Amino acid sequence: MLRPPEKLQARPAQSMQATWVWVLALFLLGLLLRVTNLDLKTAWMDEVSTVIFSLGNSSFLLPVDQLVDLDALLQPIRAQASATPIDSARFLLQENNHPPLYFMLAHLWMDLFSTDGVTASLPIARLFSAFWGAAAIPVIYWASRHTFQSRWAGIFSAALMAVSPFGIFLAQEARHYGLAITLISLSLGCFAIATRAILAGNAPSWRLCLGWILVNALGFANHYFSALSFTAESMVLAAIALHQWRHEGIAVLRCRGWRRIYTVALMTTVSILVWLPVLINFYGSPQTTFLKEEGASLMKFINPIAQSFAAMVTSFVTPANFFAQNPWQIAFIAGSILFTLAFIVMFVPAMARGTRLLNRRPTGHTGLAIMGGFGLAMLGLFALICYGQGSDITRGLRYMFTYYPALMILAGGIFATYWQGRSPADALSVATPFTQYRLSGRRFVQGVWVAGLLSALMVVNNLAFPKYYAPDRFIPFMQAHSSHPIAIASTEKIFAEPTVIGAKFLSLGWEIERSFHPDDAASGWTTPPVFFAIKQGDGVERPVTESFANLVSQFTEPTDLWVIRPEIDPADPLITAKPSICQLAADQPQGNKGGYLYLHFSCRNSAPALG
Repeated sequence: MLRPPEKLQARPAQSMQATWVWVLALFLLGLLLRVTNLDLKTAWMDEVSTVIFSLGNSSFLLPVDQLVDLDALLQPIRAQASATPIDSARFLLQENNHPPLYFMLAHLWMDLFSTDGVTASLPIARLFSAFWGAAAIPVIYWASRHTFQSRWAGIFSAALMAVSPFGIFLAQEARHYGLAITLISLSLGCFAIATRAILAGNAPSWRLCLGWILVNALGFANHYFSALSFTAESMVLAAIALHQWRHEGIAVLRCRGWRRIYTVALMTTVSILVWLPVLINFYGSPQTTFLKEEGASLMKFINPIAQSFAAMVTSFVTPANFFAQNPWQIAFIAGSILFTLAFIVMFVPAMARGTRLLNRRPTGHTGLAIMGGFGLAMLGLFALICYGQGSDITRGLRYMFTYYPALMILAGGIFATYWQGRSPADALSVATPFTQYRLSGRRFVQGVWVAGLLSALMVVNNLAFPKYYAPDRFIPFMQAHSSHPIAIASTEKIFAEPTVIGAKFLSLGWEIERSFHPDDAASGWTTPPVFFAIKQGDGVERPVTESFANLVSQFTEPTDLWVIRPEIDPADPLITAKPSICQLAADQPQGNKGGYLYLHFSCRNSAPALG
């Protein structure tokens, strides 16, 4: 159980040594959790996209308008010896809406473990992100320690991040969010140190300022939404500048400290503006507009609030969330939900009260003003985007990476306050829900940490934070509801803006190779499946129905055809203008399984058999 050394303040040298032992232990624990069962969860489309570009490939390597086997389908996620990090950046900027830093670094990583012509390893791709996610743990210690001028606060921030279910969920994906959290944590540490220097009438060192500029530049080159974090930092500094101007006059804003802050702001802005041509190029693509919500409704107002609250709660604890197949599993999920609700009832008032207690201490008051101000600025920016611009960026939780480190820092400061409470009868005790029993502040901190650890174990064992798509459920479903050899198809729409094609389709093929390979006798295939993808949209003149009819006419035997669709629509041209040799199957003709919307056709053979 979490129990930092009792006499952390006794002897400075020994105390610092003991502190770093704790930070190292928490880093190793966090790393262990993040690398556990990296191959357990299936790949979803965003991870497929990351792997394609990390390998230095183009998504347009996907074979289109032809019948292919599994080996040919997976070309976009196969390593090529000739690919370089420059290829990763080039294809990414041509086809996707992300900056290239993570993908170029990931290319170097994947190159260490890849064999030319061999499909990429999903656990290896995820391992790179997991390392970056764990790297944020010692960084958050440093940032929290300087925010509250307290090693206790730093230790508790690191302890919470080590077992944070949300942090582990993001770190275990082959995505750039582990690196993003580390870079935002570094930026917040620089921000806290510089702001404390300004409040004390001192100038932040040039070394700190140059490091801050570099971190911010790397942060934006890793994820464009990092600019929200930098904007929130500038809003807090602007509020401080306004306060000092009113009380000390305009001259204070010309001092050396503020001039260095202006330099950081200017150079950070320049590091963002150099990406402007890239931002303009993909503006309006479906990758930037899918969060846009049209019309007005009550849920459009409620969802961002509810989703933001859920994201904050899951930073500490999460209920189980998986596909239950028996009453025991249903009971487990129900029990975890009830526990989470009880946790919220106790946790939220305790954190609100802890904030007030922290505010009464001089170092706590300053740290709370700095990081609490940042948090409020971030919530204001999210509200502006959700309600003003109409894009719900709280969906999917992942964009919370912009303020998740600040939440860990604030919680560390509050927990450092509660840790001093040893008795259920003192002022630092916490009421338990629905009982008269009270926990000492120390027991409260330990209880929250243990709840986080249990939640983390659920995440790494695929009992919480499930993937958005479940090909491991859809593949056996297709097998169970097919009476003939199977063909799997997809239509891939191309836009005038940068477009990634085939990511969802490839997630199916990748899972077939990983867990349902036709060469495996237990895979469930009577004959190996065949695949085809059809291009449509910008620059494609041939109607999708014509391409569809041409490809199904090449079937040499009766076939169950499963077509992945973006939506289920009775007016779908693949239904209304289907080829004469195909009919909607009597068994599961259309629906949603594992997140895949599908049409199921029964097709008779048209082409003569070969040989």
